[in-house]
Amino acid sequence: MRKWVGCVFLCLMAFPLHAQIQRTYHYGVVPTENITTFEVNPSITVIDDSGGVSVNQLTLKTYRVINERFNWGVEVPLARSESPQKSVNGLGDILANITWTLPAEHLFGFGAKMEFFLPTATDKRLGSGKLQASPSAFILLAFADGFYGAVGYKHYVSVAGDGSRDNINTGRWRANIGYTSPNEWWILTNLYYYVDYEHRGMAEFIPEVEIGTLVNDGTAFYANASTHAAGNWDTKDWSFGVGFKLLYL
Repeated sequence: MRKWVGCVFLCLMAFPLHAQIQRTYHYGVVPTENITTFEVNPSITVIDDSGGVSVNQLTLKTYRVINERFNWGVEVPLARSESPQKSVNGLGDILANITWTLPAEHLFGFGAKMEFFLPTATDKRLGSGKLQASPSAFILLAFADGFYGAVGYKHYVSVAGDGSRDNINTGRWRANIGYTSPNEWWILTNLYYYVDYEHRGMAEFIPEVEIGTLVNDGTAFYANASTHAAGNWDTKDWSFGVGFKLLYL
């Protein structure tokens, strides 16, 4: 009898412990998360649906923890540009970055990132032809029960490269609202607002939705979709992507 009472007591004690373990899952989606990951991300971006212009891309991404505040990352895109005039395959512009984060231990979290887009594209249809510097910063507000929201700003500017290609001077505002469930899934929305400072008056609003799940404690899968919703700057009609992510490498 005492053994049964002891087992019941241990089970009751395990319930809150189990809930606590569930709530500590990392999904690699909250902006302040700092974990080592490797990701495979195939996607399609339809630039002009009626005109048959699109880009298919397979992006390999790795992010490595330096310490509890810093990480660095590299993203390598393999792309195919399709149009009625010509279709090409090759390497796109490689992205390299370093990120600083301050996790939201109580209510607020902060982060800053410095990215560089390298002009590595093997064809002009697959890249900008410019070396770009892209600083960004964000603030995150953590709510109870897995909800969070974040706002941030990123700037893209070309600093060197092919003089015959267009210069880049673009700002991007981002509002992010997400939910990470203790039952190993998440959903988030990204609201992007782009402003082209190189051509005054050009702007675009792009909403995006993503859902994902943990396959196990160290593997995640997700799908996301976005579309041009408003603005006189139309960089795409819509896009769709999926991703497979390994965590804690």
